[in-house]
Amino acid sequence: MQSLYFIAYLYIVKTIRHLLLLTFLLGTQASSPPPFPNEMDTLSAGNTYAVIVSGGCSPTFNHERYWNDCAFIYRVLRHDCHLHQSHITLLMADGDDPAPDMLLDRAAGFASSPTDLDGDGLSDLTLAATRQNLADTFCRLSSELTAADRLFLFITDHGERDSDGSVHLSLWGGGRLTPDELAAMVSVCNPATMSILLGQCYAGAFAVELQGEGRIVTAACAADQLSWACKDRCHDEFVYHWTCAIANHDEHGEYVNADADGNGLVSMAEAYDYARQHDRRPETPSLTCLPDVLADRWSLETIQTENAIWQTSSSNLQSQAIYDLQGRKKQ
Repeated sequence: MQSLYFIAYLYIVKTIRHLLLLTFLLGTQASSPPPFPNEMDTLSAGNTYAVIVSGGCSPTFNHERYWNDCAFIYRVLRHDCHLHQSHITLLMADGDDPAPDMLLDRAAGFASSPTDLDGDGLSDLTLAATRQNLADTFCRLSSELTAADRLFLFITDHGERDSDGSVHLSLWGGGRLTPDELAAMVSVCNPATMSILLGQCYAGAFAVELQGEGRIVTAACAADQLSWACKDRCHDEFVYHWTCAIANHDEHGEYVNADADGNGLVSMAEAYDYARQHDRRPETPSLTCLPDVLADRWSLETIQTENAIWQTSSSNLQSQAIYDLQGRKKQ
């Protein structure tokens, strides 16, 4: 009960912050909108946090491609956007439990999800994607994030629709999370701004609840649509192309150009446009943001300081190759 009071208190504080942020942003926009790059783009990697979620539901429904989606965006955040490992929270299927939890898409049978997502030979701390772990993650971030920070939330795997038309996100072990429940969890955090990518079925229904001042919400499909897998690779269609746009390369390291305005940064608006244009499946992506200029000014590409403890070595900045299920880089 005390934790519920705490979450309610933080939600009220967050609402007040949103009103203050909106006043500031509207005032800035009315006077002289800052040119690109601006304060959002010159934040160091130390100001950016990320949460990656793949519920999994059960081994039968936890397809290999969901692990691939998460591993791809994780590698991009670590080695292209230079986020420190401690700033990235992974909640995937059964976490680091060695039991088989994943249905292989390219081979028969099941496997345990690898905990090494970037192929460096080290385990990346992974939590089980349960309702409690997700709530605990946002409560922890509520005390860590400040008005100088920003948050990126990446969600893939299953969205389900019940017989009454309501939808929910499927979590590990049969857990369920409705759009309003997810919105309440997210709202306890207090970053300056937030970008949310929703790759699950019925993502549009979640986007409606998650939108708000200082937020960019990108959904792979409409509220009444399924999201689809790629026909030619073991990934989900929209989120794969979106991640390629952010990375400036595909999963094999081949160059991708989503920087439409040529300013050297891929904004959330440019990543959305690139993914939407390359999406070949019957789904209708969407992007909402408040204020409406935010998606043009928000980029995951950040400036590293020379003495940053997370400064990536040149060996880790080689073009990214595809990884197998043991996290080994393929030739």
